[in-house]
Order: sequence, then C-alpha cells, then structure tokens
Amino acid sequence: MNSDTKQFPEFQTNNSIDKITQLSRAYIKKSYIYVDSNNAYCIYGIHKLLNDEEYDPIAIFYIAEYSDQCARKHCWGDCRQFKLFASDTQVKEKNENFENNIFLEFDRPKRCTCCCFKRPEMFVNLKTNNSTLYIGRIVMPFKFCYNTMQIEAYDSNNYLKYKMKDGCCKCILICGGLTCKKTCKEDYLKLYDKNQQELKPIKSKAYDCEQSCQFGINDKIIDFPYASQAKDKILLIATVIMHDLTYFEQKPEKRKVYKSIN
Repeated sequence: MNSDTKQFPEFQTNNSIDKITQLSRAYIKKSYIYVDSNNAYCIYGIHKLLNDEEYDPIAIFYIAEYSDQCARKHCWGDCRQFKLFASDTQVKEKNENFENNIFLEFDRPKRCTCCCFKRPEMFVNLKTNNSTLYIGRIVMPFKFCYNTMQIEAYDSNNYLKYKMKDGCCKCILICGGLTCKKTCKEDYLKLYDKNQQELKPIKSKAYDCEQSCQFGINDKIIDFPYASQAKDKILLIATVIMHDLTYFEQKPEKRKVYKSIN
C-alpha cells in the first residue's frame, strides 16, 4: 500500500483516482463554453498523450469552472474568486451527469491582495460521497516584483511539493500562434521539486494569433515526475490551472503583457 492510500484510504477504491495514477503524461486542453452572450465558462479536458504532440481526442475527465460571472469579468486575476470541479465524465458540458460524477474540487476564495499581503491560494479537495478531504493548496507567494509569476504547490501536511515559474515578456504572450517562428507557438514553464531541483518543464502550446492572444487559450503538456503519486499529480494539474485562470484567461485590456503579470 503506497502513502496515498495510507493517508487517503478513499484513493484505493476511487476509479477516477486510478485513472490519474496510471498517467505518466497529460495533455490539458482548454476550451470556452458559451452559454449565452453574457455567460461563458472555462473547461479543461485531461487527455492521454499518444506521442510527443498528439493526444487522445477522448478526454479521461473534465474540469469545469463554476465561477461567479461578475467576479470573472470585473476582478483582477490575483484577486478574483473561482471554483472548479473535476468530473469523471467524457461529456464536455456542465450538466446533471457532470455534477453527479464530481470527484475533485479546486476552490480559490476571493482575496484583496497586493505584493506581500493576503496572497492568492487555491485549496484542492477530494470529494467522496458526502465528504470532502483536503489534499493540498496552491499558493502565489510574496512578490518582490512582477516580472516573474511564481506558483507553489503544498501537500496536506503543508510541505512544498512543486514550484512553477513563468516570465511575462515572451513571444507566445504577445503574438502567440503566428507561424513566422517556433517561439510564437510554444513555450515552457519551469518546474522545480521540493529540493529546488529542476524537473522537465511544462510545455505550453498556442493555437493561432486570435485565440492565443485575445482569449489566452493555450494547451499544456505535463510530464509527471517519476514515481509521483496520484495526489502529487493532482496538485500539479491544479498548479497549471491556477496559473491559467490567474492570468491567461483575462481580457486583453486587463492583461498587462508589457508591464506586469497581474
């Protein structure tokens, strides 16, 4: 029995967690679902990679955003509240079937934040029947300046598991998707373990100029560290989504590409 099932016995009988356990790599595909002209939400498909670039078009499961629309439209990425649920369903839509199969919750409370106070946090929970089990949290720590975004993942015992770093002055942010050169279509987010050892970076793939720049739709490829457990993989997926919803989904007029990451 591994440490996951010792600490969380529910992992042992959870088929959804089994799917994550078996993953060595994952393709996170982001989409916008438009309900009407004033209502839309993000949904992330978690796919198996077939090779270095291609992925299985049928998602293993989906993670859907349940954010307040007003906060989403009018709050800055650092401050706004959002909540997401992962459902063991292959239907890319928030419906009754989706909500009946929820097994993970990503919850980020609203924070009135600045460089050093009330830093944004997202709490990751396992949902089983009527219970909620805390897995860990994702934090944007104190910033000396805004030219680098840093996100840290902590487990349920508050031990650092991963640290991800990203800069703001990159071709993929300014002209992502253009075919003139490779740097416009892909980028890498640096990833470190608890010992500050650099791991294989997270790859970011752009679509075309309009989708990548205006809507911030960039897919991610994760190579999970060797021997990482299910809860560690969940925290790493949550770290990528925290990064994405903090910055990349903001409207162009709110994305200070040239000055800061907020």
